[in-house]
Amino acid sequence: MDTVNIAELKARLSHYLRRVRRGEPLLVRDRDRVIARIEPAGADDESATRSDDARLLDDLEARGIVRRGRGGLRPSVLGARPKARADVVAALLAERDEGR
Repeated sequence: MDTVNIAELKARLSHYLRRVRRGEPLLVRDRDRVIARIEPAGADDESATRSDDARLLDDLEARGIVRRGRGGLRPSVLGARPKARADVVAALLAERDEGR
């Protein structure tokens, strides 16, 4: 089990939390005296390491509230523009001229 001083922990918190997330417990020292232990929360199984959002989505899918897609979006869907027969800009300018 690795140990770290408070100042080092504060300076590199993200680094040490990534290590804890991977399953490495960490002892925290204050002036060379161990004062705390940081360890991963939850059970050791795979479902405990998944994010809360993923678990919520799994639950909603199991209850039949949502259905996950089977693939990504087609580029044509993202790049498609609506086809308008009217000139929207001209209509907006006309309304401004009329004082509406």
